[in-house]
Amino acid sequence: MKTEIKKELRYALRSGKLFILLASFIYIALLTPIMLKIVLPQVLGSQLGGGTPQDFTEVMEVTQLGCLQSYMGDVFEIGTIIVVFTLCGLTASEVRENTWVLPLCAGKRFWHMVGAKLLVFGGMLGMVLIVALLADYGYSGFLLGFEVGVLPVLFSGLLQGIYMLFLISCLTAYGVLIKKPIPAGFLTLATAYGIHFAASLLRLQSWTPSGLLAEAQKLMPVLTPSLLTPLAVTALLVTLLIFFSLFRLGRMEWNTRNTR
Repeated sequence: MKTEIKKELRYALRSGKLFILLASFIYIALLTPIMLKIVLPQVLGSQLGGGTPQDFTEVMEVTQLGCLQSYMGDVFEIGTIIVVFTLCGLTASEVRENTWVLPLCAGKRFWHMVGAKLLVFGGMLGMVLIVALLADYGYSGFLLGFEVGVLPVLFSGLLQGIYMLFLISCLTAYGVLIKKPIPAGFLTLATAYGIHFAASLLRLQSWTPSGLLAEAQKLMPVLTPSLLTPLAVTALLVTLLIFFSLFRLGRMEWNTRNTR
């Protein structure tokens, strides 16, 4: 499996996907404190009048905690789109272009190739999210004052990374199923947003992967019963999606090239 991991690492670097994800999340992380501390009060001051931007900043009670929670909300709303369409060809392109034929002829196994993608891109996304959250933590602390410790930030970044494993698993399964990157991306978006909004409406977030994002926003680095449930559900869904992908791959014909 070492060969497959090295291949995926080279692909992540050469394709620029790592840079795209890192630059996108750090941009959002650094922009959030500026928007809350400077831009939004100025906009309100110009629209409503009767006060200075500093007055609106005090009324809004902008804090480092609020800034971190706002950024983590953006990770779901905007970051999900960035991740999905950056990685939508993760397995769909491999299947569509038959690039796994030669590794199969060389004796490689599907679970090695799929597992390498999950490990490399899941680990890569986890690191990107932690780095971006630390950037938001540092910059918001510089502008607004530090009120949150580093450990809760690292823990929340880890929970966000685990949620992204669920997204990668969805991309893998849909890519194997329909063999087209963009439709696989849209289906993953529909799944992520659909689960989130349905769970919020029915108050079942703790029983879905999106419950991890809700727990991350609490910035509490402890394993509570409310955290264990979404962790277990996410692990179960990831396992089922990967097994479905492997089952589907094992039943495909690989001796012809799909040219459409």
